[in-house]
Amino acid sequence: MNEQTPKSFLDNPTLYEGTYLQFLGFRLLNWKDGFVRLEMPVRDDHRNSVKYLHGGVIASLLDIAGAVCGSFGGSGEYVSVTVNLNCNFMAPHRGQTVIAEGELIRRTNTLFFAQAKLLDPDNRTLCATATGTYKPQQRGHAAATG
Repeated sequence: MNEQTPKSFLDNPTLYEGTYLQFLGFRLLNWKDGFVRLEMPVRDDHRNSVKYLHGGVIASLLDIAGAVCGSFGGSGEYVSVTVNLNCNFMAPHRGQTVIAEGELIRRTNTLFFAQAKLLDPDNRTLCATATGTYKPQQRGHAAATG
C-alpha cells in the first residue's frame, strides 16, 4: 500500500514555520494517496466566546484535510491552493480533541476535488463537513502567484 506514516511536509517545520498551520498545532495521524486524518488538541485560543471550537478553526481544518488528501507525496515540493470551499456546520464541538479527515473525490489535469469531515471523538459527534476544489502548484510558484 502506498502510505506514509506521519513523515510528510507537515513534519518539516521549515516549510510552515511562523504560519497559521503552525499556530493550529495539528498533527498528521494517517496519510495515503487520497486520504488524510489529522488530529488537533483544542486549546482555549481555538474556542469562541461560548467555549465551542471556533467556526473559522473548523473551516481551516476541513480545508487543510481537503488540500492534503490530494497532495500525497511528502516532499513539500507541491502545495495545493484552495479554489473553492463549502462548509456545513452541523453540531458544536465541545471536546478536548478534534479529528479532521479528508478524502479525494476526483482529480483532473489541473484540479482535484475533495470532501472532508470534522469529528469530536470525545462526544462521538460529526460536527461539520466540507467539499473543496484545489489546485496543486509547485511551492515557489504558489508563493509567487498567491
